[in-house]
Amino acid sequence: MKKILLLAILVAMAFIFVNRQRVYVRDPLATVYKSEVRQSGVQVFINYSDDVLLEQDAGPGSYRILVQGWNKMPGTPVVLKCIRWMACLADADQAATLPIEWNGKGRYDPRVAMSSREVSFLDGDGATMRVTLR
Repeated sequence: MKKILLLAILVAMAFIFVNRQRVYVRDPLATVYKSEVRQSGVQVFINYSDDVLLEQDAGPGSYRILVQGWNKMPGTPVVLKCIRWMACLADADQAATLPIEWNGKGRYDPRVAMSSREVSFLDGDGATMRVTLR
């Protein structure tokens, strides 16, 4: 029994290592602010490259926003498989996303700033979204 458990753990670790760009793990210590007001009920997931996935699944205003370092364009992931409140798996290292619907005038400029500690961008309404990572 111990050998089977050890083998299962090794296989899971190998899977995560190979897919480290695609696997997003929940960060329970991360905080989300919208226009400098702390948001509750928003779950934050990060991957190996500090790409950020925000998920709000309660109420009529539910959303998923993925901000990736390679293109710095927030969007809704096209394909995403999740284990609720734990982890998500994207379709590729550079996940396909649908652009955020822009409600302002002119062209959408998300003004994305990313570091290993913080990610900020403008959402579709022009409000500043800031995610602090721990």
